Amino acid sequence: MEALIRQFLILDMWNLGLNLVVVVLGGVYLLLTSQWGVHRFAGESVRPGQKVLFLLGLCSLYGCLGSPIVLIGHELFSVHMLQQSLLYLVMPPLLIRGLPVWMWRRGFAEKWMQILFLPAQRPLISLVLFNGLFSLYHVPRVFDMLMSSELLHLFSHFVLILSAMLMWWPVMNPVKEQVNLTPLGKLAYIAGAGVLLTPACALIIFADHLLFASYSESGQMFSILSPLDDQQLGGVIMKVIQEVVYGVMLGIVFFQWAREERAKEESEAVAAAVGRSAPNWHIRVLEGGKGSGEKGRG
Repeated sequence: MEALIRQFLILDMWNLGLNLVVVVLGGVYLLLTSQWGVHRFAGESVRPGQKVLFLLGLCSLYGCLGSPIVLIGHELFSVHMLQQSLLYLVMPPLLIRGLPVWMWRRGFAEKWMQILFLPAQRPLISLVLFNGLFSLYHVPRVFDMLMSSELLHLFSHFVLILSAMLMWWPVMNPVKEQVNLTPLGKLAYIAGAGVLLTPACALIIFADHLLFASYSESGQMFSILSPLDDQQLGGVIMKVIQEVVYGVMLGIVFFQWAREERAKEESEAVAAAVGRSAPNWHIRVLEGGKGSGEKGRG
């Protein structure tokens, strides 16, 4: 365990280049969402909580791809699965919700952005795309091939992050002009995502032998768990984080739906009350006018 902790204290284990990129992105974001940026680009003000979401998304990105987690993830499958859980299940919703709507609208004004997010306009396609790629990634031969090449491994991260963004878009989409799922559709979508991710996790959790040759000698640097226990723990980590994230999303969608229905009922009740009182008001006006006329004639 000491060797594991020591990795975070070694400066060379941190990707300073990616650190610079993340800091620049965060700085540009804060500038664009400041009063100057909102006025300059005719955007809408951004709530502090929304800024926190985006910055947490950037921190998740750097923590997974620029910290010692990268090296440790090559030695411990459980850490690798933690890395994937944060990259594909936690980071995308944070970034999507963290960017203000006016930025998304400006982005979708570009043709390439429209083409890139085209699968997200068809929820079934985006749902199957991510979960299919994620399952393919964990086919032992494919996994070992990707892990053997740093370039292929980075490329697989890029593809899976992009497909994860597309998967989350139908649920998190803040652009009202686009086709959006109904609240009930979002609940079904999240439930379906959980079902589709389960087979890959179950295969890893319940395997009684090592699936990935890349981790057959894991534990030599960090003597914590046996390779098989580490593999099973990785599956458990992915499944637990998935259940927590999807459970939170289900709760958010449900309570937003409940608030919208309550607001709709209240507005309908007010409209009905106004409608019932309006005829009586007209009658009183007419009666008042009639009485005044009779007094005038008298």
